[in-house]
Amino acid sequence: MRNPTPTRDQIRAELLKARSGAALPVLLLVALALGALGQVGAVYGETQLAAAVAETSHRVVTLAGSATLFATLFGALLVTSEFRSGAIGRSVLHAPGRGAVVGAKLLVATVSGLLFGVVAVLGALAVGAAALGARGASLVLDGESAWRVLAVLAVCTLAGPFGAAVGFVVRNQLAAVVGLLLWGTVGQLMVLGQLPELGRFLPDGAQQSVLGDRLTFPDALSAPHGLLLLVAWGAATALLARRLFVRRDV
Repeated sequence: MRNPTPTRDQIRAELLKARSGAALPVLLLVALALGALGQVGAVYGETQLAAAVAETSHRVVTLAGSATLFATLFGALLVTSEFRSGAIGRSVLHAPGRGAVVGAKLLVATVSGLLFGVVAVLGALAVGAAALGARGASLVLDGESAWRVLAVLAVCTLAGPFGAAVGFVVRNQLAAVVGLLLWGTVGQLMVLGQLPELGRFLPDGAQQSVLGDRLTFPDALSAPHGLLLLVAWGAATALLARRLFVRRDV
């Protein structure tokens, strides 16, 4: 039986694949741009800014969590691009086992998710400080801000491997990307808005719970329960991805 543990060389190879091509920088730029639109809107949409500077600052940081969609998309692209090109066969051939291929890609997708989180948070702080400064206020950085930064980093880090696992399950790049986009934009809004008792237990509802965004989703679980649920969803999807990849032809 071949060793299912990813080797150091294999992880390096996956990191090189992640850095190659335009997908990573393009998705990072789009995540920054869309996040900036939301953050500027949050600042300029507050009519009583003088009395709500701290709340608006916290909202600006929380909106960095929109980068989770792009971290998920990148994780899916990291996997499905190899199925599309046929390179997945070579990855299996040079790996110590199919499980090692899954493990290496999930690990690299996790690192990529963290990168999306860091970039999104830095962008949010810069945009928030500039927008608030233009309105004669200063960005508030306090304990609540720190917790929200950690929340954004957590959901983005977990979103990367979740997307990669979805890629292993779906395989088809177009289906995976379109499906994630539709769900991440329209689907989750419909479910969270119309069926909150169900939506709170889905990955997107769990993300809102961790972010503590009660304004967007007042029916969210508590943050610790949301984090546990998000980890459970990630683990279940990863196990399904490994099981299917080991059993199916490539």
